[in-house]
Amino acid sequence: MKEVVVIGAGPAGLATIKSLSEYKDELNITAYEISNRVGGIWVNRDSHRQTPMYDTLRTNNTKDMLAHPDFPLPPDIQESFLPQYMILDYLENFARHFQLYDFIKFRHTVLNVDILSSVNGVEKWNVMVRNEETGAVTNKKCDAVLVATGHESKVHIPEIEGMQTYTGEIIHSSYFQTPLYYVGKTVVIVGGGLSGIDILTEIHTVAKKIYLSHHNELFKFAVLENAEYVPDMARLDGDDIIFTDGRVVQADIILLATGYRYDFSFLSENCRPVVKDDHVTNIYRMMVDIEHPSLYYIGLNKNGMPFREFSIQADLATAFITERIPAVSKEEMQKEYEERYKKYVTDPGLRPKDFHIVTMTQFEYADTIMEQSGRQKPGRVVTEKIFERVLKIAVKNFLKYKSSIYRLIDEENFEIIYEDEVFSDL
Repeated sequence: MKEVVVIGAGPAGLATIKSLSEYKDELNITAYEISNRVGGIWVNRDSHRQTPMYDTLRTNNTKDMLAHPDFPLPPDIQESFLPQYMILDYLENFARHFQLYDFIKFRHTVLNVDILSSVNGVEKWNVMVRNEETGAVTNKKCDAVLVATGHESKVHIPEIEGMQTYTGEIIHSSYFQTPLYYVGKTVVIVGGGLSGIDILTEIHTVAKKIYLSHHNELFKFAVLENAEYVPDMARLDGDDIIFTDGRVVQADIILLATGYRYDFSFLSENCRPVVKDDHVTNIYRMMVDIEHPSLYYIGLNKNGMPFREFSIQADLATAFITERIPAVSKEEMQKEYEERYKKYVTDPGLRPKDFHIVTMTQFEYADTIMEQSGRQKPGRVVTEKIFERVLKIAVKNFLKYKSSIYRLIDEENFEIIYEDEVFSDL
């Protein structure tokens, strides 16, 4: 019987445990979770770790795009863009429904993962963990390790000249909790990803003034009455924020919606991947370590439909581990990685970090993974259609798109129940 270790019991970890548990007669599965509950980043005010969650957050994906393909959200939920607490409830129900709690050891921190042995290219692993309740440190030997820790555990704080001199507050978006803190304040939001734009929608009605500093042309929509776009910050000097165009403003808060960095500090140097410009290098199918093929990463990709992707990746990892599909040679894996990097980064002239951003490539990717694993998932066609509609209206007006309501008709079609009149021309 193979021993398998999963690191993390958030959305990626739960999807991974679920896929593996279908073969529990062949696999002995142990999952380690640092917190005392499932849910990962969807747990707000987790006393055991920082999560980028707040009470008023609503999903950027509709419930049908977000849900695990084998466990849809209840049909009696009318709204499409759900609040944080509903997603956390959903993940807890998912874990109960598939009896995943049986495999999870809560309040356990993975301290180190290292190669125990390698015989004819087949590696055995040692996972060192600490029980946070007792302090006891133990070692778990296993045949495969699946890293499902996500990509939002290590905040990225950019270096800004004069940061130590700044007299206002500098806050990373992961610490945002309520718009009430921003009432009457002047705020500079740095970063134009989903977190930055989400927070803009939360505070624009209460803040005195908002300056938006980002490069995301997709979300440079018509600016709000009390907001304006500014270029990059050049430096800080006491009260002053100096931008690259020479403009100088004062603000109460600089809010850094500057994202996160991958954190593999628990992996030994013997197996830790090389990360360059937030790009995890040398991974097959964006999830298998080429040099160590029994080391898997579930959930490296960004800006797609995460729960669906976690499920599809977990199915492929499970198929490899249970040997239901043939192993792929290192030469073939390296070729796939290099071709993907050339196609999606080098040829279009993008940044290395864009390798993991799958907004426009996620469906092609999903089809490839499902074909290889032999596990097709329901909802593939209709979710792509909903995604295309949501992307179109979000770009037109990010402030209003989450009031939209959609209903699935069948595997290929959906209907619009409600959209704001601002989208009537689309």
